[in-house]
Amino acid sequence: MSVVARVYGASELGVLAVTAPGPAHPRVEYVGGELFVGLDHPHDAAVTQGESEGWTQPFPAAVTAAVSSAGALPEAVEGLTLIEDEVVAASVLVQPNRAATAAVKGAPVVFALRRDRLVIVGADDEGGVARVLDLAEELYDAGGPLVSAHPVVLTDGAWAPFPWRERFPSLEMRFERVLRLFSVRAYEAQTVALQRPDVHIADAKIRVLESGVTTTFAAWPKGTATLLPVVDNVIIADDASGGAKLSVATLNQFLEAAGDAVVRTGLSPARYFIPGEPPRSSAAS
Repeated sequence: MSVVARVYGASELGVLAVTAPGPAHPRVEYVGGELFVGLDHPHDAAVTQGESEGWTQPFPAAVTAAVSSAGALPEAVEGLTLIEDEVVAASVLVQPNRAATAAVKGAPVVFALRRDRLVIVGADDEGGVARVLDLAEELYDAGGPLVSAHPVVLTDGAWAPFPWRERFPSLEMRFERVLRLFSVRAYEAQTVALQRPDVHIADAKIRVLESGVTTTFAAWPKGTATLLPVVDNVIIADDASGGAKLSVATLNQFLEAAGDAVVRTGLSPARYFIPGEPPRSSAAS
């Protein structure tokens, strides 16, 4: 059986739960944080849950075999080990102790920013983590799919969420910005997958305040059935009086005012469903 390892993030799997549900969904193994590893055939078709059920070899064993031939880790440069080969990246996630060989300051911390951009940095290297955040912004600006901005740290031979708020409070604004950038990119992919005529799929967008703080927002046309992303602020557009009137609320304020009328869906990334009329464009058609 010829297969290759594939790195997945939770947001991509959430979109695939819509576009390729049930037996057609990729079969994956959870490795930690928001990260998973699956298998692809050489022609880039994922090994699915339905397909793997017919295997005699257990799927975890197949994943381990697929990463067994991975090459060596690249040499660290100024405390960062940058892996640009997806199979090597997957091998680090599946076999966490491989990361222990990286020359970093403190326990190994992994950022799986993109399928072919996994970075190992030390848990005691604040400057190194800041450089990883720089790379994360560059990858966002370059466009294309991302994996996760949530780092994991090697703890007792396994990957666990890295408590960056406790370790590097001075980087909190940088982390929050990158997390929002990656969230917006994930919602962009989900918006494409969710398109339907009877519901408005609200886009998550970025806004940088004068203070330098990066926030997210989405617009809700009042009275319209909407799938609303989890954002910092909701812009409410009310044109019932003939002229568009805009107001702004934090997401928490919006949900509190809406009460039980708005429900959290099982989508990933998460969205709230707001009942109402179909979007005007579809109603007119």
